[in-house]
Amino acid sequence: MDMKKIFTFLHDVEARRKGIRIWLFLVLAWSIGRSIIVAHVFHKYGLSGRVYFAIDFISSIPYAFTSAQSLLTFIDRKRGETLWWGLATIALFYAPDIYIIEISKEVPSSTYIGFGVILVALSAFAIAQWSQSHRTSVRNKKDAQ
Repeated sequence: MDMKKIFTFLHDVEARRKGIRIWLFLVLAWSIGRSIIVAHVFHKYGLSGRVYFAIDFISSIPYAFTSAQSLLTFIDRKRGETLWWGLATIALFYAPDIYIIEISKEVPSSTYIGFGVILVALSAFAIAQWSQSHRTSVRNKKDAQ
């Protein structure tokens, strides 16, 4: 698979807008699915599924925007902006998880370990995807010159 072709859209303004809309849809769909799973696993430990869903869904909208902006500013080599967008992305990404840790009571260690492993795996996946997008974009810019 030619990664150059996949990420060429990152240089077109209209394609970026479309990409952000698609990313928002995917993040919101993930939020719904994740909320169902979290509510099922953590309800017996005092977590309100409705409150968790509200926190997750509401934070997902700005998360989708900030994560997209952090990637695009990084690709555009706007390092100062990238830092701020990245920090906002991290805070919004982990906000629902902080609620789980703060509210849940008497959670078995094995549940927290599983939760932590999933969080680390998803974080690593996100970083890998972000890095791949950047490397491909840099190669595309060099090839275009």
